[in-house]
Amino acid sequence: MPYLNPDAAVSHRITELDIERRALWAGLICSIFGLTAGLIFFAGEHPALFGRWSVGWVSAVCGATAAAAMSAYAFRSILRYREPWLRHIPVWRQLLTGVGLILVHAASSVMTILVVFHLFQQAFFGLHFDVLAGSLAVSAVTGLTAYLCLVATARTSAETLSVVLGMFMAAGVLISMLLAEEQGWWRSMFSFLGTTQAGRGSFWTFNLTLVISGLVLAAFTEFLTRDLVLLSKAYRCRPALRRYKLARNLRPRPRVVRWCLVVVATAIIGIGLVPVNVSMQVHSGFVQLASVAMIILLMGTAVLLPGYPAVFHLMSYAAVGALWVAFILWHEWSYYNLTGFELAVVAIMFSWISVFIRTTAAMTRDGEERNQVVKAEEHRLPRMS
Repeated sequence: MPYLNPDAAVSHRITELDIERRALWAGLICSIFGLTAGLIFFAGEHPALFGRWSVGWVSAVCGATAAAAMSAYAFRSILRYREPWLRHIPVWRQLLTGVGLILVHAASSVMTILVVFHLFQQAFFGLHFDVLAGSLAVSAVTGLTAYLCLVATARTSAETLSVVLGMFMAAGVLISMLLAEEQGWWRSMFSFLGTTQAGRGSFWTFNLTLVISGLVLAAFTEFLTRDLVLLSKAYRCRPALRRYKLARNLRPRPRVVRWCLVVVATAIIGIGLVPVNVSMQVHSGFVQLASVAMIILLMGTAVLLPGYPAVFHLMSYAAVGALWVAFILWHEWSYYNLTGFELAVVAIMFSWISVFIRTTAAMTRDGEERNQVVKAEEHRLPRMS
């Protein structure tokens, strides 16, 4: 299988110090790029902190460029060698993983930079920079962005990528809410933020957030599947259950879990590409597709993920029950509107996914520690008599 390869020793060629050294060089080079761009854009001007052709706007453009370039470099030259299994999966899946990482870091950089400069503009109302000060500010932001994005990409794992995905989706949706020109959008449905009626800013932010989140989820699926494959190879049926034939025949099913998550990722991309005002039927179809895939995961954890703690399976079934209660509160009792139901579903699903990721990461680390102990005992020299 591509997730288990014989050349895992290659990953030791790139050390943590190598990552820091390359990240510092990336920050230095990109800071020079930002300084040059600032001197060109601000020549003869006194730019403000935020607005068109402002320090924040130029910093966002340069920061996004640096983030995309350094993420691409880190994926191609660092991550693929630290995680050799990435080089053994099909090329199109490598490209999909790389594009997801590049886009999420570039988009996150733009959102963060614009929000920070907007807040500073509110705090220092009326402040304008000269050419040198504005260019130095762009240089600092660009260099810091390049450094952080290279380090983040080089050290990508299922656990870290899940945090990036959650923060990016939350930030994108929140910004969409703030940019919505129709303040009563919540009286309709959550997807209203992705329509042109909500405003151009909300339309682009909401839909791009969904599309990029779907790509990141597809990239995250590769890392999670790798952990699940490692766990499946080390799986042993609990002694107390070995007398049951059904329990003895159960094995972890990483491929089924992967395909369920891929379906969810595809559906999220489809929801972003087809807003509700373009085609209600297609949009609803993607929503239902994601829902079915997640229900299969939740209901099938005991079969798909044997060996996980019992409390994890109980939480999965509790999540299904919570979804049903949320549906009853909306559809039968009209306790809240459709937006409230959608927010409840998102909160429940992301809570379960977070627990799933952390549980998998903990089990993987424990397995690696046990392997290291076994190898150390095997190589221990015999005592002299």
